[in-house]
Amino acid sequence: MKIFIYVILLFIPTLSFAQRAKIAFEKTTFNMGLVQENGGKVTHEFKFTNKGKAPLLIKFIETTCGCTTPKWNRKPIPPGDSSVVTVTFNPKDRPGVFSKKIIVYTNATPPNIVLRLEGEVITKSVDIPTTYPIVVGNLRFTTDTIHLKQAETKHQIINLINTGKKNISILSIFKPDYLEVDCTPLTLGKEMMGNLIIRYLPKHADKIKPDDYVLIKTDQGTTHKFMISNK
Repeated sequence: MKIFIYVILLFIPTLSFAQRAKIAFEKTTFNMGLVQENGGKVTHEFKFTNKGKAPLLIKFIETTCGCTTPKWNRKPIPPGDSSVVTVTFNPKDRPGVFSKKIIVYTNATPPNIVLRLEGEVITKSVDIPTTYPIVVGNLRFTTDTIHLKQAETKHQIINLINTGKKNISILSIFKPDYLEVDCTPLTLGKEMMGNLIIRYLPKHADKIKPDDYVLIKTDQGTTHKFMISNK
């Protein structure tokens, strides 16, 4: 009987561990590219899923800078459900390259996760027609060519700016399988800058075709192709 009880006690920690919540973020680092110092606050959402077998609770979130503000769902996240940690960065009086650390404390496995928000705050005024020569309605882009041969760093950032008086939203992005494409923010206010961030997935390199492209569509009814080059 004593041996039987001892065996049961050995299994209790294992069973308890198996029933815990498990937090899994889609990405733990996000590069915002160029951020205008006087362009206002910028925001990114880090999406995560509870892949465990118990409710997930974010206890609190710590940042290393008062310029970075997190928001999150204070209620338990059921197993299989997803949510986001929203991080807002204030670039005012913070010129230069930045890498902000956000620590998420949970009841899950692992108990804490480190997120990073990166980019560069620029202060100087720019000549818009020269810096953003590609015109798509009231949006302007620095280029409309994606250079895969230069993708040793595995990503490229194309800057954009809203030159109109109304908000513009990116409604959809069509892309080939070997690329990940994010636009931040998805909605740009008047004179607001943003970034189209392209990540190259080398495991799909055999799928590249000469006429491949990325297509964006806006709520203004405009579309534009960004041609892909491996030269």
